[in-house]
Amino acid sequence: MSVKQHYIEFRNALSKGDTAKAEEEFEKAFNEAFLYYQQKLSENKKFDLSNEDELFALVTLFDNIIGYYKEGMYEEGISYCENLIELVDSPKLKEMFKGFSLGMQKGIDINTFFKEYVDISKVDAEFPMFLCNFKEKIKELVE
Repeated sequence: MSVKQHYIEFRNALSKGDTAKAEEEFEKAFNEAFLYYQQKLSENKKFDLSNEDELFALVTLFDNIIGYYKEGMYEEGISYCENLIELVDSPKLKEMFKGFSLGMQKGIDINTFFKEYVDISKVDAEFPMFLCNFKEKIKELVE
């Protein structure tokens, strides 16, 4: 199965409340996504956002970053964000990874970060599976 298929199975299992199946499918998706991540890092190449499997590898890695953020594992989350900034060509996704990295660097808990900095009312037309729209307040973290 592809990263995309495992990720979809993960989401379906979550929606049905089957946490064991969800964990199993996410682990499979993550393992595949991590292989892409390692390959891109070692070859100094960007993720191909037109390739669905590579795009879902990024979605899976982003979900993992959110997991790190929720658990207060900021160093791990920041490391992924900083590397992914260099591994994508999309300015929008670069800004998203920068925003989440800044939130963790400043030690802002995830609930406060979502409430004060992420505009969850907007679904991005280009990347609906990412939380890449921020409120103006995000600029305060850059200063």
